[in-house]
Amino acid sequence: MSSESPTPFRTVLRGYEPAQVDQHVRELTTSLTALQQQSEQLQRHVQELQSRTDAAEAAVISAQDDSKDRTPTFTEFGERVAKILSLADDEARDLVTRARSDAEAIVADAEAHAKKVRKEAEQYSLDWKSEVDAEAARILEEARTQADDMRDEAERDANARRSEAQALYEQERAKSAQAAAAFETTLAERRGKVEQEFAARTALAEQQLAAVTDRAAQVQREADRARSEAERLAQQQLADANRQAQEIVAAAKDKAERIRAESERELAAATQRRDSINAQLTNVRQMLATLSGSPAMPLDLLADDDEEAATSSKKN
Repeated sequence: MSSESPTPFRTVLRGYEPAQVDQHVRELTTSLTALQQQSEQLQRHVQELQSRTDAAEAAVISAQDDSKDRTPTFTEFGERVAKILSLADDEARDLVTRARSDAEAIVADAEAHAKKVRKEAEQYSLDWKSEVDAEAARILEEARTQADDMRDEAERDANARRSEAQALYEQERAKSAQAAAAFETTLAERRGKVEQEFAARTALAEQQLAAVTDRAAQVQREADRARSEAERLAQQQLADANRQAQEIVAAAKDKAERIRAESERELAAATQRRDSINAQLTNVRQMLATLSGSPAMPLDLLADDDEEAATSSKKN
């Protein structure tokens, strides 16, 4: 059996000290358990003695039955042995008789002691149960009273706290509504400010984009004009260069033609003068030859002299 059992009492806030009540109940439970264990031990001892007594009685009855059927004379073993065996048989009978008497006395004492212990245990259990029942009833009544008081106090406290909570809730809800309104106002102001700032930045960006676009178009037009002007100037310079080259070539050709024509004229004039001079020289030679009677100079020498004279005249 267990040495401790759960107490039937409920712990409350006010009344007897719960630890002392639990300690007292544990002591009573321990005492009752010890008495029950002692009673059970005595019962087992009585049963053991009863078993031994029954065995001894059975042995005695068996011996008595045997003695009725045949009384041992032990004469066949000799006088001395017969006497020893007879004494042993008598001693055995005495031992059996004494053992039966002792067993009956022990059984009687054990039964009496067991009855006494059982009665004391039952009486103690009844007394303890009555005491425990009375204590439990008193504690239960006190617990009920205290529970009612605590319930009333808890209800009052709960009502007060409920009222405080309701007031606090209303106050917090008003604060939340006010904060929400202020937040909405602030949010609207910030949203308007952000929208205005965004619109201003968008307009500025569009203006900057338009200015950049116009500047890019202007730069493109200027680049186109510069390219066109450069192409025109290049074409004009090329045309001027071609014209100047043509003029230079034409002038060179004209000069060369004039020089050639003049050279041809001079050559023709020189040739004509040479021929005229040759003719005159021929006439002079002939006249000199006629006058002096010497032979005339060869014509080729006269021609060479005439060419040298013509060349010298041309250089001059």
